[in-house]
Amino acid sequence: METKKTNTAVTYGLISGLASVLFSLLLYLGGVKWFVSPVAYTGILIPIIIAVLAGLKQKKTEGGYLEFSAALKVVFTCFVIGTVISTLFSYILLNFIDVPFRQALAQETTVKMQEVMQKFGAPQDAIDKATEDALKGNNFSFGKQMLGTAFYCIFWFIVSLIIAAIIKKKKPEFPVPQV
Repeated sequence: METKKTNTAVTYGLISGLASVLFSLLLYLGGVKWFVSPVAYTGILIPIIIAVLAGLKQKKTEGGYLEFSAALKVVFTCFVIGTVISTLFSYILLNFIDVPFRQALAQETTVKMQEVMQKFGAPQDAIDKATEDALKGNNFSFGKQMLGTAFYCIFWFIVSLIIAAIIKKKKPEFPVPQV
């Protein structure tokens, strides 16, 4: 039975990664403005929907019952695989395929950060310092991408706990009599 859990999680994790890559590619083709627009934030729904589908598929595979721990394993594995694939794609895109896009993205992100800081009444020297720090170096380096992946995995684990709690269904200890 363990093999089926792994296969479901891996299969749906690969689907999640591919869907996230396609979504990122669409944002990339739309330009820097799309990459930082509210539309980009809807991309977080892709892995959530696919992880729920993975959990439900596993539940169906096991006859309509799925323990919490098994549901958590399938859903979280799906999230991790999808996140790693998506992160690798972003890293390759922004560091090897289109470095000028990465630089334009850093500029646009800095502009958005300045707007937010001004809305919250931050002093100008703090805004200037944050801008300078944001434009230094590569915010999409391998190390920073892996750190982001680790934080995403923590977030996805919390989401996985919620999903697993919702889709779990404990098998009855005694058979239910048919009427």
